[in-house]
Amino acid sequence: MTLKSDIVNFLKRDTTIPRLNFAFMSFKVYPSAYQNDVADAIGSEAIKLGGAVKSGAGASYYMGFDTLDLRPGFSISNASDQAYLVHECTHAHLDIQNTGIHSSHEDEATAYIAEAMYLEALGKPPLGSQTIRTIAHGIAKGLLAGGYSVAAADVTALTAEVAANPAYKAPTYDSNGFRRNLFKNWIR
Repeated sequence: MTLKSDIVNFLKRDTTIPRLNFAFMSFKVYPSAYQNDVADAIGSEAIKLGGAVKSGAGASYYMGFDTLDLRPGFSISNASDQAYLVHECTHAHLDIQNTGIHSSHEDEATAYIAEAMYLEALGKPPLGSQTIRTIAHGIAKGLLAGGYSVAAADVTALTAEVAANPAYKAPTYDSNGFRRNLFKNWIR
């Protein structure tokens, strides 16, 4: 099997993915987003896999190029790598939605919650001690206990924490549903 087929298989068959079902403001996250939409996009190479991951990150998704980059040594059998993948596949799902320009801070907060829900459902700790992850895990516990919509106070707290992080200085992302210009198609 190849890494691409391993990732597609993981997204379609992992038994924890069905637990990822919540609303963060106008963003909706649901199992078939991963099992069908993102898995099929990776399988068809509408989303290409690569290795140009940002320094210190486990994985990165680039909306402008529709690429999912994985760290060297990435292993689909590793729970931490699975959580990084879920985080980045959440960005891919939001990109597929073709919602246009939107808050990068809200987009990141949504992905952190998905990552946290995945780990909490597995009984695993956060991927780090950053306040973003601590807040996201608190929210995830409530969602896994039967919640669906993230409370306004939690939205505010998590979004503010993301906005304060220098890694997320860009104020917006552009969800374009895989519509790339000629230059971006050529580069990818």
